[in-house]
Amino acid sequence: MKNWKTLSFFRPDDLPKAIALFALPVCLFTAAGLATTAAVAAAAVVTATAAVAATPESRPASRVEKMTSGPVELIITADPSQVHLDRDILLSIKTIAPSNITVRLPPLDNRLTGFALSGAFDREPTSQNGTITHEHCYRLTPLVAAEYRLAPIAVTYTDASRPHAPESWFATRAIVFEVAPIGNEHPGTSIRDIRGPVWIYPAFKTVAGWLAILALVAAGAWALYRLSRRVHRAIQLRRMSPRERALNQLVELLKQDLVGKGKIKEFYIGLTTIVRCYIEGAHSIRAPEQTTEEFLLTAANNPSFKPEVVKKLKVFLQTSDLVKFAVYHPGKEIIDQTLATAGDYIDTDEQFQQKAKET
Repeated sequence: MKNWKTLSFFRPDDLPKAIALFALPVCLFTAAGLATTAAVAAAAVVTATAAVAATPESRPASRVEKMTSGPVELIITADPSQVHLDRDILLSIKTIAPSNITVRLPPLDNRLTGFALSGAFDREPTSQNGTITHEHCYRLTPLVAAEYRLAPIAVTYTDASRPHAPESWFATRAIVFEVAPIGNEHPGTSIRDIRGPVWIYPAFKTVAGWLAILALVAAGAWALYRLSRRVHRAIQLRRMSPRERALNQLVELLKQDLVGKGKIKEFYIGLTTIVRCYIEGAHSIRAPEQTTEEFLLTAANNPSFKPEVVKKLKVFLQTSDLVKFAVYHPGKEIIDQTLATAGDYIDTDEQFQQKAKET
């Protein structure tokens, strides 16, 4: 009994309670099963009722037209009675006459409006009480038309028991068929989207192609921007005087900080190019294309250059040649002195030339 108390949740004296607790879920599941069975049965009854309602017996009756002329009775039956564009109409023309009367029907092709004659056949004649029944069947396929109509038919008959009996005839009534409605419900309540539009991701090749085009367009735009800036810069420099152009180029050279980057040679090349281009523009001497000796000789023979100016330019150009061609490394003091000489010459030369012209 001690083991029972240890392993069991309920004690032996609580056994009725345990049975009640386990029986309660069983009853609940049983009740749920019965309810589900009742619901299924009700649904089956509804389905059976709907099936009975949809049996062929509940369909509209066929259209029947009857007419009589003398001993001949004519019955025209159309099934279905209305035009459905998705199904054919079976037209039956039945003639009932005494056995001695011969009845003839004309061809039906030219009497139809809105229909195509898809087939025709005759049933076996039947006789009853001295009369013979002939039934002619036609299959009519509706076309897209404004009117569906069977025109009057001229039915002829003769008395075969009488020699040389005259032929008699009568015309049937015209039959106009109505078009059956497509649906009884309003389209707004029965027609709706099954699901919304679904985004289809483009193929990888398409995305890659568009990205390549965008990259090319961006590169072209950047190139045009850089080119336009250079053209604009060139136009601005061309409109400046030689002094303004040289001072502007000198500012741009200092912005590059070539000395701070240890590019002393490049700094001296740019500085001497600015000075030589200034001399070419201000004094019409092709200084950029001449060596230092050729330029100094030309400047010494030119009255526009004073001897002290030629002396300063000689020191400036020779120092630059040493840096460019002899791997000379000047100190900061010499670099500052060279820069000051170039800037002072460019800044004061134009004023000196104006004073010389005035005197």
